[in-house]
Amino acid sequence: MGLGRIFRRNTQYVATNTSTGVTELFTVVDNLAPDWSHGEYQGGMSIPGAWRAALLLSDLLGSVPWHAYRERGNRPVEKLDPTPPLLEQPAPPDTRMSTFSSWALDLIWHGNAIGVVAARNRDGWPTAVVPVPAEYVQVRRLPYDDPAFPAGTVVYHIGQQTYGEHDVIHIKGPCRPGALRGMGVLEAHLNKSLALADEQLKQARSVSSNGVPTGILKSTDPTLEQEDADALKAAWLRSQRTRTIAVLNETTDFQPIAWNPTDMQLLDARKFTLHEIALIFGVPLSFLGVEQSSRTYSNVEQEGLNLVKFSLGGHLARFEQALTQHLPRGTWAKANLDAVLRADTLTRYRAHRIGIDAGFLTPDEVRELEDRPPLTPAQREALSRVPRPAGPDPDPTSIEDDDEGVE
Repeated sequence: MGLGRIFRRNTQYVATNTSTGVTELFTVVDNLAPDWSHGEYQGGMSIPGAWRAALLLSDLLGSVPWHAYRERGNRPVEKLDPTPPLLEQPAPPDTRMSTFSSWALDLIWHGNAIGVVAARNRDGWPTAVVPVPAEYVQVRRLPYDDPAFPAGTVVYHIGQQTYGEHDVIHIKGPCRPGALRGMGVLEAHLNKSLALADEQLKQARSVSSNGVPTGILKSTDPTLEQEDADALKAAWLRSQRTRTIAVLNETTDFQPIAWNPTDMQLLDARKFTLHEIALIFGVPLSFLGVEQSSRTYSNVEQEGLNLVKFSLGGHLARFEQALTQHLPRGTWAKANLDAVLRADTLTRYRAHRIGIDAGFLTPDEVRELEDRPPLTPAQREALSRVPRPAGPDPDPTSIEDDDEGVE
């Protein structure tokens, strides 16, 4: 039996008004948005703007490297090498990118990302997990003593199995204080902004698939019967949809009618919905293709930084803290954002020079940041004989263009 058949998130009941006698069916949603009948994540991924926003955040989160750091007593913080399997490849044979990006999609849409511990090392710490779709998981706090768990324990029901919180990695999204499940985009926006975007897609498809301008097909034949009129209309629609030539006799004429204001505003309405989707997912408008009046290189670079700091930062923090709970005490997980925040070559080299001149970076440390091997003794000797330019590094923005004014 599939997990999807075991769980029924919606509870339905019938209520009758004792005064009027009117009976109505109600549905109670257990921390999950009502279903749409199509598509992944209740059809949300079929909306282009939502697809782009969700994929942008999930791919960014999945692509960053993860490291573990340890601090013992008064010793300096050390990076664990090699990286623990839980962070390097948590669900083999899938890659880290596949596992973390799919978890991120569940976190964004459902507000929860779930993984069941599948393997542990000899010390009992998790080394591998099995990702589970969040919609198939029920979480609750036991109000009574159980043979396997004491009262008050948080347990997870997946299929016919029950797991304790130490056997489940649960990355929980935004939630009310004390809530056991996080809140995602589906729960908060499925019946509102996303439903509106889906309806606008249907209207746009209707306009484009119709292919026939709105108008009146007039006939001056007084003997025209309704059956003949229906056949004439069907023939006209068929010829226009297939873009063939329509033949009208002298008693028939077509008068096109311009679109009404509601039709003309469809494009503007879809643009406004794209703005709402950007707000829902917390991504800059430009990343969803929204046109902006003025954009410069500095704006684009700042938007990239804002994407990582303000859009991805919360998701990363939730992953880091949830994964840290399943590492030994004194060890924590941290995402390496250097690759995402990597500046252009000229900016990096200037920063490296400042670090070397100030004494808090060595040439070998700089080479490691640039994914290059340490200097050999011969290279060090050759480098020591190269004269270094005196004075500060020139700022290219202050250099005048020699070709200015030359035609």
